[in-house]
Amino acid sequence: MKWFGYKLHLVVDATYELPVTFKVTKASESDITEGHKLLEQMEEKQPKLLKTAETMAGDRGYDDTKLITKLWDTYKIKPIIDIRNMWKDPDKTRLLPGKENVVYNYKGTVSCVYALKQVNNGKCATGDLRKTARN
Repeated sequence: MKWFGYKLHLVVDATYELPVTFKVTKASESDITEGHKLLEQMEEKQPKLLKTAETMAGDRGYDDTKLITKLWDTYKIKPIIDIRNMWKDPDKTRLLPGKENVVYNYKGTVSCVYALKQVNNGKCATGDLRKTARN
């Protein structure tokens, strides 16, 4: 949450709806950096909560490979974090390499695009559908 140049980073126990730990920073501070610091703070002051936590939900500001890896590998916490769109081009989908009609988006959703609106024996119809896939 941003308010007059400040940001509140808050960890809440969703079961009891109580704050666990928090930090107020300048609005310019990185969410990722503060996410790591909050985990370290919890490890120091509330290690039992980290051991019993099952999931961690956060917005795309916390989308960081190191943070996600730390959550899963170190604490066995499933991260539920929306990913940032890091694609530089304006295309909404891209062709899967080596496939003519299978596309994916920046979130990793894979789709089969076919011109005849049908599937033959469980396989996508063939054809060059790059223009269709991008629309």
